[in-house]
Amino acid sequence: MAAGGAADAQARFGHSVKGLLTEKVTSCGTDVIALTKQVLKGSRSAELLGQAARNMVMQEDAILHSEDSLRKMAIITTHLQYHSSKLSRPWRWSFPAFLRLFRGGS
Repeated sequence: MAAGGAADAQARFGHSVKGLLTEKVTSCGTDVIALTKQVLKGSRSAELLGQAARNMVMQEDAILHSEDSLRKMAIITTHLQYHSSKLSRPWRWSFPAFLRLFRGGS
C-alpha cells in the first residue's frame, strides 16, 4: 500500500504542478494582452501627437502669411492716404505755371 500512497502523492503533485503551470501561462497571457494594448495605445498617442504637430506647423504658416499680408496692406494704406491727401489739396496751378512746366521752365 505504500507504493499506492506514493503513486497517489506523485499524481497529486503532478496535478498541482499542472495547475500552477496553467495558472502561470494564463497570467503570462493576460500580461501579454495588457502589454499589447499598452503598445497600441502608445502608438495611437504618437500618431495623434504627430498629427497635432503637423496642424501646428500649418497654423504657424497661416499666421506668418497673415502677418505678411497685414504688412503689405499697411503699406498700401499709407500710399493711398498720401495720394488722397495730395488729391484733396486745392488746385494751385495757374495756366501760365502749367505752361512753364511743359516748356521746361521753372
